[in-house]
Amino acid sequence: MTTMIEPLLTVAGGCAMTGATLALWVHDRRMLHQRIFAVLVSITVTVSLFSMIAWAAVAVVAVAPICVTWTFVGTLALLFAVRLYRELRRS
Repeated sequence: MTTMIEPLLTVAGGCAMTGATLALWVHDRRMLHQRIFAVLVSITVTVSLFSMIAWAAVAVVAVAPICVTWTFVGTLALLFAVRLYRELRRS
């Protein structure tokens, strides 16, 4: 099971790096509104955090049921993304 998940988590980490690079490039050139920058940053940080938590969840899945583990990880990622977006939008 972990052999199928590991490449997906690696792709998620790569997407996070690409998103971070895009957000910094767009912000540096002042090409987009601040709200779009906030969306890019919140997506990037959330995907990165999600992939790290998911790596830990793969280790925990031997103890807890898989649906409970992934529901917990997904809920944490969603709550973090909403909170980060609101904080970035205020500044």
